[in-house]
Amino acid sequence: MVIRVEDIPEHGKQESFLEDEGPLNERLGGETANSGLHFAGPVQVRVNLSRSGRIILAKSRVEARVKCICARCLDPFALTLSSEIQVSIKPKPDPRLAPPEEIELSREDLESDFYEGEEVDLSPLVQDQVLLTLPAKVICREDCRGLCQRCGKNLNRETCQCPGAEIDPRLASLKNFRVH
Repeated sequence: MVIRVEDIPEHGKQESFLEDEGPLNERLGGETANSGLHFAGPVQVRVNLSRSGRIILAKSRVEARVKCICARCLDPFALTLSSEIQVSIKPKPDPRLAPPEEIELSREDLESDFYEGEEVDLSPLVQDQVLLTLPAKVICREDCRGLCQRCGKNLNRETCQCPGAEIDPRLASLKNFRVH
């Protein structure tokens, strides 16, 4: 969604829109990806915009449905992601005025974004927000037992008859190790 800077009143305004899931799925690797994640529909976005001069303050809330494959048991399931962020969007500085030496980023720098011209495109900001909400490891439920390492049965649905855990021969000498 593109918003003209001059259309944002200083007292603020609220916008709601749907962000297409296509670019998000492309950023996850497209249809050929084996990530086990696929956005199932458009992302719902609510954003409160306010302005102070040329600086825009955006408070956004996103909600998205994701089709996932559990990392433990490989069962498909759906996940609803939601996230809220606040970001300051500033005019892009002139590259000729950039400091020549390295600088350390502050927390304020990490909560800032930039725009060029008279319009602000919120789509990249929304996409980043949604992708950062994705969990590092997607599991169907906290107590998921996963698959048997020997026979491959889903331990959430059935029990296997495999013998107990074997000790790795490389670690067998530590079996009788005692600390006194």
